[in-house]
Amino acid sequence: MTTQTSQGQLKDHVLDAGLCSVCGACSGLCPYLKPFQGRVAVVDKCTLTDGRCFAHCPRAGTDLEQLHQDMFDSSYSAEPVGSVRKVRITRSTDSAIRDAAQYGGTVTTLVQNALTSGMADRAVLTRTVDGRPVGVNVSTPEEVAESAGSNYLASPTLAALNQRNGNGGSVAFVGTPCQVIGFRKIADRSSSTNGSRGNPVVIGLFCTWALGHSFLNLLHETVPDGELVKTDVPPPPASQFDIQTKNEKVSVPLDDVRPHILDACATCHDMTAEFSDISVGSAEGISGWNTVLVRTERGEKLLQQALDAGLLESQELPDENLEHLKMASSNKRARAFQRLSESGDNPEELGHLQLTAEAAHRVLGQS
Repeated sequence: MTTQTSQGQLKDHVLDAGLCSVCGACSGLCPYLKPFQGRVAVVDKCTLTDGRCFAHCPRAGTDLEQLHQDMFDSSYSAEPVGSVRKVRITRSTDSAIRDAAQYGGTVTTLVQNALTSGMADRAVLTRTVDGRPVGVNVSTPEEVAESAGSNYLASPTLAALNQRNGNGGSVAFVGTPCQVIGFRKIADRSSSTNGSRGNPVVIGLFCTWALGHSFLNLLHETVPDGELVKTDVPPPPASQFDIQTKNEKVSVPLDDVRPHILDACATCHDMTAEFSDISVGSAEGISGWNTVLVRTERGEKLLQQALDAGLLESQELPDENLEHLKMASSNKRARAFQRLSESGDNPEELGHLQLTAEAAHRVLGQS
């Protein structure tokens, strides 16, 4: 019996199964896998049976119970927004950062502070180049500012981490929930192989879905000659996708955008990046502010440094906002787990996720 290669497993269980989120975890190191037009292309065969492509993939054999145990020393219980130490809303005190940012500029400020305070030597971020998101390695506050703002297209950001992995120094990583899980798996494998994981700072971004490459066709049809400045999805009851160019703002019905959402997003259980040190998203209904979920001691230290230095201002998140966030997050998890459970014979085998039988029954019971 021939053992299947890691590339073969990735192709069968992730790429061909519609589970790929184009996070970049399998690329950057491997010459046989390349992000191409919103997907991962296999350009040649690889014979490794223990390759990093399948091991790093957040959509392949991810043990949620073990991840949670390693990070929080507790069982994975599917709390609505994950393990949280503190909840706040924050925004940058620098108007220039706020103007360039998607919302309140909190992520830009936290990353800049991580670099200047010595918590990180470099940062891996997502930057929009010619309308497409790419991963970049940066090391100065000025370079961080160049990556401000959001891009709703799926981004192979982790490829940039792989390109510099093992070069020493601690890293600040900013990514969506699937990218954060990929980052943790890369870090765990690095630790087991060379005994050094560093002390990263992981900032997670709230994410409901990401768009595939086909969305670019809609974008070009909508603003064929405009220079893209920003895209945004306003909170309900608005059901639109806003496209801001240098000359105009155009709103597209969200129903026209939904067909371009990645198939993989339907099986993603994590809306608030539960395995980050600190998670950041928009403060729904509170214009120009970010919701911040502090999860670890390292995340709390990063936030407190920024507050003490006067880089951020902070307020309480209204209870009704937190309850709405919990509801939205729980609904996303329930939809994903339901869809995954329909494809498996055993409750602990939720597609690309692995749970102990006890954890699976507990989580599915709550969902």
